[in-house]
Amino acid sequence: MCGKILKGMLGVHCANYSTLHVLGGPVSRHGVGSVTLPLPQDRFFHFQPSDEAGFNWHPLEDTLSFRIAYDGIHLLVSFQCDLCWFRNLHQHNPIDDAPANQFPLCIHRANLNAVWGRETLTVQATLWGAVQMVSIWTLTQTPIALPSRRPYPVSDSFGMRVAIAMLVKSLEPGRYSKMQQQFETFCKSRASYANMHMSSLDGSEALWMVGGDTAKLYLTQLPTNSLWFERFALGCLHRMGQDVRQDWAITLHAMHGLMDT
Repeated sequence: MCGKILKGMLGVHCANYSTLHVLGGPVSRHGVGSVTLPLPQDRFFHFQPSDEAGFNWHPLEDTLSFRIAYDGIHLLVSFQCDLCWFRNLHQHNPIDDAPANQFPLCIHRANLNAVWGRETLTVQATLWGAVQMVSIWTLTQTPIALPSRRPYPVSDSFGMRVAIAMLVKSLEPGRYSKMQQQFETFCKSRASYANMHMSSLDGSEALWMVGGDTAKLYLTQLPTNSLWFERFALGCLHRMGQDVRQDWAITLHAMHGLMDT
């Protein structure tokens, strides 16, 4: 929080802001203002575009990518601040003298990935459209009809636990790098959780099937299929990029050697 007073729909609003939390303690700390920069100990990989000579280059706006959240992102992503996510997962307030671990860092990074699952221009267009509608309704004395925003339940209904597992796994050595794994590798945790959820009692009871014998559509309440998790996964892919290494063709000299043997 920068301490500045922001008007209208500017800033980034936690969905639980200004509501008394069921666990007691302070309300959400993030009412307005941008999501803070990554924590100092954040060592998650951030892809840097470069030319053929290996020189890193990027436009000025790319220096802020995956580091802050622009105004109005809460209109497109189900945003909850780090404090609320801690409560959702632990069912209690943070303990001041608790030993430090990677848990708060992963929550912070998951939030930043989720808000960057949408392009900056899309966020700006949505915010400007909302501001215009409110101005027109006010001018014409029409009741404002923006979608109602209420606090989220104190539970992990969006798949934050799986997101944390994916982020920690992404820091393990991979095939191409000793610093991180490829997105396609650590994303398998999402498929593992989905398979276990579908075979559980809760997953089976909440499962609906539509279709015939050859084609079926499954309707489920799988947390990793939530809109928030889709944004998180897309943000991970955009942040890390893809290291595609195609197989090289066999040279004529090698082919002649194979034919002679």
